[in-house]
Amino acid sequence: MDQIASSQWVFTTQELQHLPSIVAGGLTVNEERRRRLAGCTFIHSIGSRLEVPLLTIATAMTYFHRFYTRHSFTHYRFEVVAATCVYLACKVEESMRKIKDVVAASLLHMHSRENHEDEMAKLFHALRDAIIQYEFIVVETLCFDFAIDHPHQALLDLLDELEASERIAQAAWSFANDSMRLVLCLSHEPRHIAAACILLAYRLHRQDIPEIDDSSLMVLIEDRFETLDAIIQEIMHGRTLQQQLERRNRRRSTADSPATSSGSNRARGSIVSANGHRIDRERASNMGSSALQS
Repeated sequence: MDQIASSQWVFTTQELQHLPSIVAGGLTVNEERRRRLAGCTFIHSIGSRLEVPLLTIATAMTYFHRFYTRHSFTHYRFEVVAATCVYLACKVEESMRKIKDVVAASLLHMHSRENHEDEMAKLFHALRDAIIQYEFIVVETLCFDFAIDHPHQALLDLLDELEASERIAQAAWSFANDSMRLVLCLSHEPRHIAAACILLAYRLHRQDIPEIDDSSLMVLIEDRFETLDAIIQEIMHGRTLQQQLERRNRRRSTADSPATSSGSNRARGSIVSANGHRIDRERASNMGSSALQS
């Protein structure tokens, strides 16, 4: 039963190039990947503000990736889905946070601090209600399959076996965190991702891998070299996309200067209902009154 449950989330390279956002939404593969990166960056921001464990953040990112294998970014605004995935992951990983805290952390990322308190209160209620509606959609999409295996534990086991230096361990851990923002969790086993991150760490520091007979890493390299190399290439490509996304965000931040911030805040001041339709601030006001302090 577990094998059947997990196999529904394993996709081939070709299948990942024909996801709903690409086929029905009209996005290119790279555009779809950038949306995923943006969503995972948003999840990381929320999780950091909420001070939840890395495991919870990684679980939320995996839920996010799985959701968009069955839905299009053009139908569901990724910020609301991302916030919903954080809220759900907090429950699953027993790092409970109140929905009002998830909403507050999300709004700090989504909107300028220059928004007036009454405007933020309207957005608060709109986003809170949207998360409540989206939670049912996310849970149904995930088919109640909440258990996630991440590469981090396998990474620690492999590093211990190699007696790797702190420098190598930190680099590999960083690459493992990077991998969570990519579709690797949809196409590769966590242990293979972990092994690839260690290989990449040794390459980065131009060090040879310790030659330990029959070590788990050496066995994986011999049996799955092409797979590990493909994962490394995906991680490096993901870093390129991340840099492009950061440059784009910096340009937008420049455009949202004080002289134009009022207009930009209005343009961004919308949440999305469960059916994917935008709710502007005026309509959001009908969803509740001031509750930023509740």
